[in-house]
Amino acid sequence: MAEEISDSIFAELARVGTETALPPGAVLWKEGDPGGSVAFLIEGMLEVVNKAGEDQEVVLRTMEAGTIVGELSSDGGHRSASVRARTTCRIIKVPAADFRSLLRRRPDVLEQLYRIQVERVRDLTREVTKTHRRAITDPLTKLYNVGFFRERLDIELDRARETGDKLSVVLFDIDHFKHFNDTNGHEEGNVVLSALARLMKEVGRRGDILARYGGEEFISLLYGAGRDEAARFAETVRKAIEGHPFRGGEQQPGGRVTVSGGVAVFPDDSGDAQALVEAADRNLYRAKERGRNCVVSEPA
Repeated sequence: MAEEISDSIFAELARVGTETALPPGAVLWKEGDPGGSVAFLIEGMLEVVNKAGEDQEVVLRTMEAGTIVGELSSDGGHRSASVRARTTCRIIKVPAADFRSLLRRRPDVLEQLYRIQVERVRDLTREVTKTHRRAITDPLTKLYNVGFFRERLDIELDRARETGDKLSVVLFDIDHFKHFNDTNGHEEGNVVLSALARLMKEVGRRGDILARYGGEEFISLLYGAGRDEAARFAETVRKAIEGHPFRGGEQQPGGRVTVSGGVAVFPDDSGDAQALVEAADRNLYRAKERGRNCVVSEPA
């Protein structure tokens, strides 16, 4: 992103400001400080940081020579983040009142700063989105992780209670997965986990919450689906996996990779999130008892 301001703006800032130097690590201002000045970075690199906890901080962005910092709090507000020197820096500090006077004289400066802020917000939004995605996603399968699944299950159960809608949970487990890993190695096991996740996405409905529940277990949240629809979804997943040519699958019992599935439905089987998952787990256990590679959706 090109944040550098024009030479004419630099000349005006230099005329009303005071040049100073900052050694590496020096704090220009702290979060919460009054916004009494604006800084123009002539040379070096500054970083904008926020506290993420008592002993942790996050670098929101870095700024190179040719950028202005602190303009958003030049209206008398307080600093929303701390700014410090990452390297040796030369800056021009401009009193907030003089900076506001410059903006009144030079609306083109205000327009340029607006464009810069828009681009900064876009960059920050992209970074926040990527961070959030990593926080709720299983890194191997790219499905949601169990923490996110539990949060969404609570939310969707509340909605279903208010609307009277159905909601189903389907729990899957890869049959004889330890045997597969022991025979083919864990790397091939990871290939199976990733491929299974992809197959689930391909046959799932748009909006379904698909998650890795742990190890070789996967779980699905199907809002609005009753027992029959959830069972059809589970059976479609089962057939897709049974028919997929997994490398090493011929060494599995039965000559292929398979899954077993258990279905539970709100409110018929339970009105509680944990109890609903447990009901699906009981049906999954029944599927295992009945020879695996099948789906059980019996009422609790």
